[in-house]
Amino acid sequence: MSTLQQGIYHGPARRPPGHFALVFLRADPGADAAAVDTALRGITGMLRGLADGRVPELPGHPVPTGELEFLLGFGPKAFAIPDVKHPCPDALGPRFLFRSPRPTGGGPLLVGGGLPYAADIVRNDATEEFCVQFTAQTQLAVSRAVVELWKLLSGGRDRDTGSGTLEIAGIQTGFQRDDRRSWIGFHDGVSNLASHEREGVISIGESEAGQDSWTVGGTYLVFLRLAVDLTQWHHLPRAEQELLVGRDKLTGAPLAGRDAEGRPVPAPGCPVTGTTEVTQDGNEDFIQPGPVSDPVLLASHVRRANLGTNDPDLGGSLRVFRQGYEFFEPVATAPGFRVGLNFVSFQDSPDRVLRILTQRGWLGSVNFGGQPGPDGPAGRLLTVRAGGTYLVPPVREDAPYPGAEVFG
Repeated sequence: MSTLQQGIYHGPARRPPGHFALVFLRADPGADAAAVDTALRGITGMLRGLADGRVPELPGHPVPTGELEFLLGFGPKAFAIPDVKHPCPDALGPRFLFRSPRPTGGGPLLVGGGLPYAADIVRNDATEEFCVQFTAQTQLAVSRAVVELWKLLSGGRDRDTGSGTLEIAGIQTGFQRDDRRSWIGFHDGVSNLASHEREGVISIGESEAGQDSWTVGGTYLVFLRLAVDLTQWHHLPRAEQELLVGRDKLTGAPLAGRDAEGRPVPAPGCPVTGTTEVTQDGNEDFIQPGPVSDPVLLASHVRRANLGTNDPDLGGSLRVFRQGYEFFEPVATAPGFRVGLNFVSFQDSPDRVLRILTQRGWLGSVNFGGQPGPDGPAGRLLTVRAGGTYLVPPVREDAPYPGAEVFG
């Protein structure tokens, strides 16, 4: 029986609901494990009620739930709180963490990686003690959960000092797209793991847990908020875009080669007769791109991000289960908005993601696709606005909240 928390949509035919928020909680420097335990009991109790339609200020008057689900994660800083009962798991150790942005803004996310922080980012707000993920079918349900969380935490502040045991330090929001494409116009998430493979990749086993046996049955969440430079992207001709992505822009068919003029050639037979896109039934054989020797195709995003066909459960596999949530936000500078992707992945070790982002031949030194370095066609298409790694403890019967053994 799975002990994974809610909000990880890994079962057959399960897709993430339409709306998402990830809230980062900072602990007061003077708070100890007992105080944090009390705060987490209150938070999870309130959120369970909200998931059943009960708003604290409206007793006896239930509201539509929007099918709200929530998930609780522990960051490395959570294990530095005084009097915790377990040390920080090895998989949250320093070598698995993202670098901080430079004090003046920007800087590399990882040594050997190709993703930089955006130039205006001087603080990464996704590295706090805790995170809470909200998912729901309506924007109201997600937004209300954030507001009710804020109300609860505000009500717990000390009257003299104004400080609380936990405070909201950052919020990132997003949504699912029903066209199964991304902001660059291409199909997205086509090569995600098959449903029968997912839990084996997601769930922490005894070998991954090692001495941190209490984490068995949980998972690790790796989060990146990636802004997309649409101005740069849409200056590229369609053929160049396709070679960088590794798929036909209209149909999503994987590229099988290039013609005599160097133009991309989609895999023959895709999409199959009676369909128009690779995501439709009957095109399952084209989900993973076939073997090629062309170095240009081998350098595409699809192939760099999905190298190898080995069993995802095998040691050394870099397959992960990801749930993407796009975002759109108004900004003061041209073009007046910012778009991008909330990359949310779950895996038995964050090492899977970090090696994808740094290993030569995968995405090491590569921002998106093509050859390494900022001078290629993709340039700095993606920049990081926030990123963090969290343990998502397993659900235990009769425990007040997942991971309660750390603080209770």
